[in-house]
Amino acid sequence: MTDLTFTEKPRNRNTLEVEKFTLDEDLVHVRVLAKILGSVSGSFTPSGLSAGGKITEVALNSTTWTAIPPTPLTARNAVGFQNQSGIEIKINHDNSVSGYVGIKVLPGSERYYDITDTVIIYAKSFSGTPTIVVEEIA
Repeated sequence: MTDLTFTEKPRNRNTLEVEKFTLDEDLVHVRVLAKILGSVSGSFTPSGLSAGGKITEVALNSTTWTAIPPTPLTARNAVGFQNQSGIEIKINHDNSVSGYVGIKVLPGSERYYDITDTVIIYAKSFSGTPTIVVEEIA
């Protein structure tokens, strides 16, 4: 196999573009930030529907924070909340917060998050016992 490395600094954009690539056996490799950073590592997690979805109706009250949903969908990567009731609700990430504190979800509105099943979200109503709809995507 022919060695396609440069022995001197490229002089124009076309030769720099060619230098991004290396050949190894029958594979073509693209050089990226690893040359600058030393190495690159991590993981990739796709978002969106890949395994299925789940719809849950959850009844809330104005005195306690309720986990929404009570049992998260395994491998969840997104969740949406629809407040189809006529009562304002608030969501929070901490169920030990006292009072009515959090992000408003007004009657007739919705809220979406890209989160895994290890993140628990809680909700409380302004008054009464509204039922909200929770959609999860895995």
